[in-house]
Amino acid sequence: MVSLSALVCVHDGEAELAACLRSLSFCDEVVVVIDRGAERAREAARRAGARVIDGIFPLPSQARTAGAAACSGDWILEVEPDEHIDRALAWEIRAVLQMRPQGDWFELPIDNYVGDTLVRHGWTGALGADRAVRLSRREVKSWTPGRRAVARLAGESAGALTGAVRRIAGQDLGRLLQRLDRETGLLAEDLAEAGQPGSFMGALLAGLGATMGSYVLRQGWREGRMGVVVALLSGLHPVLVQIRAAELAAGRVEAAASAAPLQRAAAG
Repeated sequence: MVSLSALVCVHDGEAELAACLRSLSFCDEVVVVIDRGAERAREAARRAGARVIDGIFPLPSQARTAGAAACSGDWILEVEPDEHIDRALAWEIRAVLQMRPQGDWFELPIDNYVGDTLVRHGWTGALGADRAVRLSRREVKSWTPGRRAVARLAGESAGALTGAVRRIAGQDLGRLLQRLDRETGLLAEDLAEAGQPGSFMGALLAGLGATMGSYVLRQGWREGRMGVVVALLSGLHPVLVQIRAAELAAGRVEAAASAAPLQRAAAG
């Protein structure tokens, strides 16, 4: 039998975690990585019978790496706390693994919901993907350092599954805006730390391109008003990142200038 581990990384004690873990009962083990001791998340994980990895992980890549190392299954299924695996997809995953595929990783479609409304079109990387590599052999996947971990894959693709992961992009528009705030903040910190906040004009042009890409190329127009919202938020993403990164970079320069006289005085 091919063994399957599920990996869930939790950062803020998400309220959706308990439902997420219930949907993973078909896996041989569930590993939950909890950053900085979110008590509610820890209790939900233990009630579900999951293996809990506690720690302080400044970067998401560190949490994912620690979780993957703790998984003992032949394959690892990565699931976010705001996602669910329905029975049809669970059956499909177990079936394809028992057929012992020749490849090393599968791409899974992702159905993005806002509340109870399925929004199929218009999504960009800024707000959420409509497909991603989530099922892979152990030790095939790694992540780049940074606050927004980017996956690196070894081996060969085994194809794509047909069933989709159910993802709650936001319970309502307010939650969707909170997600945008969190994502832009993480990327802005990376850019400020690297000293590369970029230019406002470049960000504005990128935003216009993202809006058109979401609404036209990714067919957001088919979603009515929600398609307009997703397109506008996608375009706002690079602009917010640049503004926040520039503010952080300026703050770092100001802090360094303020600390310099104190350092010279201490050295003297």
